[in-house]
Amino acid sequence: MPNPDTNHAVAAGTGDETVMPIVAEEVEISALREETGRVRIRKVVRHEQTAVDTPSHRERVETVRVPKGHPVDRAEGAQQRGTVLVIPVYEERLVRQLILVEEIHVKKWREISQNSQVLPTRREEVVIERFDAATSKWLPEPSDPQPHSEPDLPDR
Repeated sequence: MPNPDTNHAVAAGTGDETVMPIVAEEVEISALREETGRVRIRKVVRHEQTAVDTPSHRERVETVRVPKGHPVDRAEGAQQRGTVLVIPVYEERLVRQLILVEEIHVKKWREISQNSQVLPTRREEVVIERFDAATSKWLPEPSDPQPHSEPDLPDR
């Protein structure tokens, strides 16, 4: 029967004490950092020449002077006749007669052409290398043909 005042057990009816040690084990876990390899990641910018096709717009204007020389009743403003803008030019004579001296015909059209240009561009590449301890050299990591989704990163 255990004695409540001590950590000893007493045999019933004999008065003899038997000592029973109480043992507890404790475990301590720790991690040691051990280098198993090294990885180097570099970004390389490649300069390239890239051909680019771009549409080009150009407006052209042609003017033609058309002599007239006949009297008119009243002056009129410029008029659009199809694709031609007609601008009348008047002159008043001493007899107070309005003479249409000439018309200036302005024709405008738009030309569209494709232009090819070679422009300098830059492209970034990432090079991943792993250190080979046996040769003491950095060796390129084989590229993974399978695209990966972005890893879940903790919010900052």
